[in-house]
Amino acid sequence: MTASRSTTKPLFRAAMAALSLNALALGTVTCGLALTTVAAQAQSQASIITGQSEFEALIGQGAKLIDVRSPAAYAEGHVAGAINLPWQSLNVSESDGIRNEFASDAEFERLLGEAGLSYDDTILIYDTTALPGRAYVAFVYAGFDNVHVLDGGIGVWQGALSQDVPQVAATTFALDRKNDIRVDKDYVASKVGDESAVIIDGRNLEAFEDGHIPGAQALPASSLLTSTATLKSQPVLQRLLDSAGVSQDREVVSYCGSGVAAANNYLALRNQGYDNVVLYDASWDEWSRDPRAGQQVSLANYTFEGTPLAGNGPAFLDEAAVKVLAADPTAVVLDVRSPSDYAAGHIPGSVNVFWDDTFDGDRVLKSVEELQALYTAAGVTPDKRVVIFTRGGLQLSHSFTVLNLLGYGDIDFFTGKFEGWQNGAFRPAV
Repeated sequence: MTASRSTTKPLFRAAMAALSLNALALGTVTCGLALTTVAAQAQSQASIITGQSEFEALIGQGAKLIDVRSPAAYAEGHVAGAINLPWQSLNVSESDGIRNEFASDAEFERLLGEAGLSYDDTILIYDTTALPGRAYVAFVYAGFDNVHVLDGGIGVWQGALSQDVPQVAATTFALDRKNDIRVDKDYVASKVGDESAVIIDGRNLEAFEDGHIPGAQALPASSLLTSTATLKSQPVLQRLLDSAGVSQDREVVSYCGSGVAAANNYLALRNQGYDNVVLYDASWDEWSRDPRAGQQVSLANYTFEGTPLAGNGPAFLDEAAVKVLAADPTAVVLDVRSPSDYAAGHIPGSVNVFWDDTFDGDRVLKSVEELQALYTAAGVTPDKRVVIFTRGGLQLSHSFTVLNLLGYGDIDFFTGKFEGWQNGAFRPAV
C-alpha cells in the first residue's frame, strides 16, 4: 500500500532521527532500498518483447525462464535455467472442429503448478521467433501480469546452451485471476462495419483471399518478422499497422485460421503499445462454418469453353466413409484449401489442389487444358471417385462446378471435422 501524504512527514522525521543515531546502518538500508527501487523500475519499464540484455537483467532479478518449444528441441540445448513448458500443452489441438483452444482450467493449474509458478512471478518465455503468440496469450489468459518474450527466440541467443534440467519445487497453483481476452463469433459479427473497431486477419495473403470476415484487413503475422525471426523495427511495424487501419482510438479484433497467427498479432500489438486488443480465438475455423459467414473474394463470372457433361449429384460423406475411400486406389480425397493450410495438417492420403489456382491472373477460369493438367498432376483423374474437402461452401461449390464441367462424374463432399483421425487433428500426415 502506498503511504498517504499525511503519513509521509512523520515517517520522514522518524527516518531522520534514526539517521542521527545510526548513520551507517541507515545508509546500508537506504542503499538496499534504492537498488530495489531501481530493479523494480527496470522490470516495469521492460518491453514485452525484449533483447537478450534486458532478458538477462530480468533473469538476474529472479524471473522464471520458460522454454516453450518441444521437449526434443529443449533436450538438444536450452538457455541455462529454463524449464520446459511446450506451448502446445497449454492448448488443445482441436475440439469440435476448432483448433488451438486453451486447455481446461484443471490442466492449466496442473501444468503451472508442476512448473513451480505463482502469480508473483515475472515470466520470461522464448521459442524460435519473436512471436510465440500462443504461449504469450496463454499466460495472459491465466492472469500473469508480467510476461516477457525474447526477441528472435533461441536462434539469436548469444552464449552457450545447456542440457541440464533444473530442479523445480512444485506449487499448488489456483487459476483464480483469469483474464479472458477472447471474444466470440457474435461479438465479432457486431464489429463488422463498426468504424470504432478494426478486424485484422493474421493469415497469409492467399488464405485471406480465399475468404475472410467481411471488412477484415490483412495483416499477416509473418510480415512482422525479419529474416532472422526478430521483430521488425518500430517504424516499419507502425507503417504496417497504419496500412491495416490500426490506431489507438479503435478496438482491434485479431483473428486468423486457427488462433496461432491471431495470437502472434495480439502479442505484437500489445508490444507496440495497443491496449484495446481482443482475440477471436476460434477464428476462421468457426466463422467459415456458419452458413451466414461472409466470404469476400473477387470472382469473375464463370466462363468455360467446351461441352459440359452431366454428373451425379454429390453425397455428403461422414468421417468413416472418407477413411475408407482415402485408402481406396480408385478414389482420391481432394483438399482444396490453401497450400499453407494443407501443410499445417490434412487427411492422410489426401492431395492438394488449391481452388484459387483454377483462376488466371485476371480471375477468369483457366482453359480446359490447363485445368486438366492441374488436377492430373495431383492424381485427380476422371476415372476416380473424388471426395472434396474444404472448410467453406464457396471453395466447395466452385471446385465441384469445375470438376463437373471437366467431365468428372463421381464427386462427393466431406465437410466434417478432423477429430478422430488417427494421426491427430490438423497435424501433418505421416
